[in-house]
Amino acid sequence: MNKQQYMSLLVRVVFGFMFFYHGLVKFQGGISNIVAYFDSLGLPGGLAYAIAIIELVGGLLLILGLGTRIIGAIFAIIMVGAVFTAKLPLGLFGDGTYAGYELEIIYLVLGIYYIFAQRSKFSLDNVFSKSKAA
Repeated sequence: MNKQQYMSLLVRVVFGFMFFYHGLVKFQGGISNIVAYFDSLGLPGGLAYAIAIIELVGGLLLILGLGTRIIGAIFAIIMVGAVFTAKLPLGLFGDGTYAGYELEIIYLVLGIYYIFAQRSKFSLDNVFSKSKAA
């Protein structure tokens, strides 16, 4: 393995952890608060459950390197949704009180990266692709 592959692994694990943690916080902090927030944005409140579960499970899958391309695409879609439903009026770097959508843009780009990135040697995707080839 070269340095690039190690760094890609590091970024994938950190990216996965960040989404896992976001999902966990949604449940620990009271998912009903997130449901109410979604309702206030004009979104179906039940979507909060779906997003939290996707973040939690998808984050774990990304850490393991399983379904990386699909999870990257789903996370990218979620970030586009977050920008256009909640963050756009705040501006890129926020309004001084609330954060803008700079983090969502970084996550969006990382999601897109993992759609196209080569399989990591340290991933379950790689292990399963080898077993299919055999």
